[in-house]
Amino acid sequence: MERKELLFEVNPVFATAKGCLGLLMSTGVKGAKELGSRIDLTVQGANNTPPEIIRAYTVSNEARFHIGNIMAKESGCDTIVDLPCGYVPRGLVISEEGKQFYGLDLPAVIEELEPAIREIATSEQNEKMHFTSVDATNLDSLRNALKGVDGKICILTDGLLGYFNNPELDSVLNNIRELLKEHGGVWITSDKFGTDLGAITYAALTDSDGEIVRQAMRKGGSKVADIPINHTVIQGTVSEAKKYFEEHGFNIKEVSYAEKLPKLSSLDNEKDLDGLRKAYEDIIMWVMTVNEGKSAKSDNGKKFDVRFDREGDILHCRLTGRLDTINGPKLLSGFREQQLDGVLKIEMDLTDTEYISSAGLRVFMIMSDSISDENGFYFHNPNEDVKEILEVTGFINMFDIR
Repeated sequence: MERKELLFEVNPVFATAKGCLGLLMSTGVKGAKELGSRIDLTVQGANNTPPEIIRAYTVSNEARFHIGNIMAKESGCDTIVDLPCGYVPRGLVISEEGKQFYGLDLPAVIEELEPAIREIATSEQNEKMHFTSVDATNLDSLRNALKGVDGKICILTDGLLGYFNNPELDSVLNNIRELLKEHGGVWITSDKFGTDLGAITYAALTDSDGEIVRQAMRKGGSKVADIPINHTVIQGTVSEAKKYFEEHGFNIKEVSYAEKLPKLSSLDNEKDLDGLRKAYEDIIMWVMTVNEGKSAKSDNGKKFDVRFDREGDILHCRLTGRLDTINGPKLLSGFREQQLDGVLKIEMDLTDTEYISSAGLRVFMIMSDSISDENGFYFHNPNEDVKEILEVTGFINMFDIR
């Protein structure tokens, strides 16, 4: 199996970002067409979408792109951290402004995006653009990506938070807080209002209810990404989410999309723009700084390792360290190299496992599907932190701990 296919199988969530670039290609966003011509925009699991919904998606994606750039420019920070950077040409815009751009995303995105965007960038832009594969739940991967950064940073997250389960969301907030405590700066996100953006755009442009778009976004995003939308505070009430972020050490300032909305090439007339500006008063960006408080511990624990041993009809798999997006492909490729003839049971020895993300859990599902006995896949000796992850995600009800 090629590496690209392996990365997609372990964590297909990145595929949703390709749609954003495809939509931007039909607008006047600089560099979008050139970048799209160099990237495979085929998205597995995508389906036909009505043209009026596509228009709403196109307009909202252009608005997101421009407003993110405006907020970055006005942040007062010379280093912009785009997490996740996706496939959009933000690096070209930020570097042209003279700022340092750090595009962070899953390995599958960075390995495809970086060579493509560097082909169309000037030498000056290339000097200011930096791309690194990270796992947002892994603090050390984020710290390593920002080594050598001087001065305050502006972290932009757009479309990141909605796919995490509760333990992952806790980790991400803790990690972003630590980065801001170390570097100074701000975190800007409108992810709490992510599913509302397309719906409100659709309603403003068609003078109708946008609930159809909310449902399409939830179903379409989870289908393409091949994961459920987790019911965390991101899907809850605004007051619950604000309390959660504040408890994680963030001060929140609110800025509406309406305040920053520029002219959009995807809109035909000023009337539509005025209607959209009024509607966007309800789309709120949170501009966050951090309180002083207890620091999160480093993730720099045991080095990841996977060891397979065969005992009769049992395949023993012992994991060490973190099982996340970065290391998940190593587990899956190692598993695929095993001789599975006659294997009836798979034991996952989690004695030395420190953390498991949703990408790691997806690999477990792939492994369990390889054997016929539904009770043949089981866990051994997880610590309390890992056991809590298995409980929260429901895996403890699907597979035994022995």
